[in-house]
Amino acid sequence: MESLIDVIADVLEIPAGDLVEDTGPKTLSEWTSLKHIQLVIALEENYEVSFSSREIRALLSVAEVRRTLLEKGAAV
Repeated sequence: MESLIDVIADVLEIPAGDLVEDTGPKTLSEWTSLKHIQLVIALEENYEVSFSSREIRALLSVAEVRRTLLEKGAAV
């Protein structure tokens, strides 16, 4: 299983070192709406979880992604 940072970096096609907990679509131009959907799919596959539409809309930072995965019992 890839680390959370690696999954996000792979989807966004950026170096993992460019990501911090506050990184999100408002702070990173690569985090587009299309990449957001691709990220959700990658997270669901990598961590074997499902997100509701409300959760998908709330995944607006690395920290929020981490928090949501932890709430779902995923090992992040």
